[in-house]
Amino acid sequence: MLLAASLVYFMGVYLLLPTLPLYAVHLGGGDAIAGLLMGIFTVAAISVRPLTGWALDAYGRKAILVVGTLISAVSIFAHEWAVSIMLLLALRFINGLGFGLQTTAASTLAGDMAPRARLGEGIGFFTLAIGVPMAIAPAVGMWLVDRGDFSALFLLAGRLTAVSLLLCFFIPFPERVGARLPFSRPSFASLFERGSSFPAAMVFLLTITYGPILSLLALYGVDRGLGNVGVFFTVYAVVLTATRPLSGRLADGWGFEPTAAVGLAFVGVGLLTLAAAHSLVVLLLAAGLYGVGFGTSQPSLQAIVIHRVAPARRGAAMATFLIAYDLGLTVGSVIAGFLAGVLTLGGVFAFSAALAVLAIVLLVVHMRRGAAALVR
Repeated sequence: MLLAASLVYFMGVYLLLPTLPLYAVHLGGGDAIAGLLMGIFTVAAISVRPLTGWALDAYGRKAILVVGTLISAVSIFAHEWAVSIMLLLALRFINGLGFGLQTTAASTLAGDMAPRARLGEGIGFFTLAIGVPMAIAPAVGMWLVDRGDFSALFLLAGRLTAVSLLLCFFIPFPERVGARLPFSRPSFASLFERGSSFPAAMVFLLTITYGPILSLLALYGVDRGLGNVGVFFTVYAVVLTATRPLSGRLADGWGFEPTAAVGLAFVGVGLLTLAAAHSLVVLLLAAGLYGVGFGTSQPSLQAIVIHRVAPARRGAAMATFLIAYDLGLTVGSVIAGFLAGVLTLGGVFAFSAALAVLAIVLLVVHMRRGAAALVR
């Protein structure tokens, strides 16, 4: 039920992500406004995640999940009446708040529900809720926009989010861990979980590598004459979706850190292949390698957070992890723009591969320190 609720929720998210810039142009905005739509959505999600993690641990999961999904549904339906750029930006900020609440709560719940012996596999299946919509919803959204039907776009996205809200009431929520706290002001230390700092740092490095793909791939396709680079994201999403459950099962037997390291190696090879691409075939090969790598490493890193942190602090830990995930995407996109002025576009992707190698080195050092501590 949690997977189903998250699946239809992300269908609504990915219907709007590639199409709202076109709606902004329809309202009279320019390219800068199109970028600001994504930026304000991400800022809102990041800003609410620390408090969300604390509230999940202090007051339970159900209310946060329901409120986040409700805010998302109402704000998406309200896009229909966004008659100005300022109103559209305000709605994107509100939607970002709902997104931060819903995704932090749902990810924490997935950690609560997954059996310890099959944690990697459970998280792998849960993350299908992101991969499947990524492969389907953008194409559907662009088809609706090509017909000039923004009303149908907002209605479909809103209805999907409303279905997600309905499904939330059928989720068998596990019993709360610890006593319900009286209302009080959270301390800074209670908002973040130190036990999740290492996997959060690793996912930060991982998602930095995706930022240049999001921001520069279209320009790269024109520069290299690669044709329709949109198929990169289709292949990436399909491979990502197929990889996650399988890599989760591998991680349960082999270990989360080694599996994450292997995934990061695929990420690095995929980025180097992308940097060398001079044909569409090589571009799609890079998409497949990168998809295998991301689909292997990200669920394993998320499983490390769940495995190492006490259930009573799992909300704060997951919030810390997701903040790092969001920041990596944002920082990667910004850095890519600056690097593109210094390096070639292919050089930017090669630089991103070096970050994947750095993450592998840090993981290996971390594993060796852990093994040495056990020996002592």
